[in-house]
Amino acid sequence: MFDSNNQNALQLPFEYHHLPDFAEDLIKSGEIVSADASIGLVICLCTKGSIDIESGLNYYCIKEKEMFFYSPAGFLTVHNVSKDFEGLIIKPKLDFILPLISNLLNVRSQMYIRNNPKLTMTDQQYEYIIGLMSSIEERINYEMSCEMDERRRSVLTELIKSQASTLFYEILNQYLINQPIELTAPDRNDEIMQKFIVSLDLHYRTERNVAFYAAEQCLSYSYFSEIIKAKTGVTALKWIISRVILDSKQMLGFTNISIKEIADKLNFPTQTFFGKYFKQYVGISPKEYRKRCKSHKGDVAANKIELNLYNYLK
Repeated sequence: MFDSNNQNALQLPFEYHHLPDFAEDLIKSGEIVSADASIGLVICLCTKGSIDIESGLNYYCIKEKEMFFYSPAGFLTVHNVSKDFEGLIIKPKLDFILPLISNLLNVRSQMYIRNNPKLTMTDQQYEYIIGLMSSIEERINYEMSCEMDERRRSVLTELIKSQASTLFYEILNQYLINQPIELTAPDRNDEIMQKFIVSLDLHYRTERNVAFYAAEQCLSYSYFSEIIKAKTGVTALKWIISRVILDSKQMLGFTNISIKEIADKLNFPTQTFFGKYFKQYVGISPKEYRKRCKSHKGDVAANKIELNLYNYLK
């Protein structure tokens, strides 16, 4: 069994765990999980049984030999965990995974993966991926059982990071084999857009002004806005609004916290202000939206604002 203390001792830029041994409450049926924003991506591989996952406003059934990716911000709701469910989870840090992804994929491709986060593998693909993951685990456990000085520990850390990079590239390779993504070399504007997406995930609850995100990259408001609109077909302001509304919907639909608490979490000055903001873009009040969610009559497609900002890929 994998010893999590070993990865801490090596200061690795990722976490690696077995399910359900790791954080059993995380996979209890109906449990709501909010991921750590310092994590760049979470990769869950089902090795036995099945688990149903609700991420954002989408529902996925993950079975044996299937992999699921989810981004660090927002809620993840778990349903219908089979009694024999087993899996592996790997959580690379943002500053480790982001350069790997950005060097290969432009924003269009990254958003496609974000919007299509399930990978179904063949037997051969699965055996190869599970072999790479097991190799990392075995290497960490074996090496950490030996005595070593700080110099060798540093070398070992870099070696395992290299193994992890190989694993992530292979996962991407398998995804590209199974999904029709046309790869285009990233450009400077892709980098700006990528940084905006990451920053938005981190700051949307406190910053709803485009100027903040432009200033983060030392760009003028107008130039930044032009790049985001040209790259995605969606304005930077609409990206921000959609992220706030999506979080609002998740809290209204998946939790029992009060509307006032939701307004506070999203840093609105008052509950009334939040209610007007929500109704402006959704068409109904937060109270009515929650009521519809509970009665299973909510119609997401009727929203005034399109929450799935990745439709420009189609």
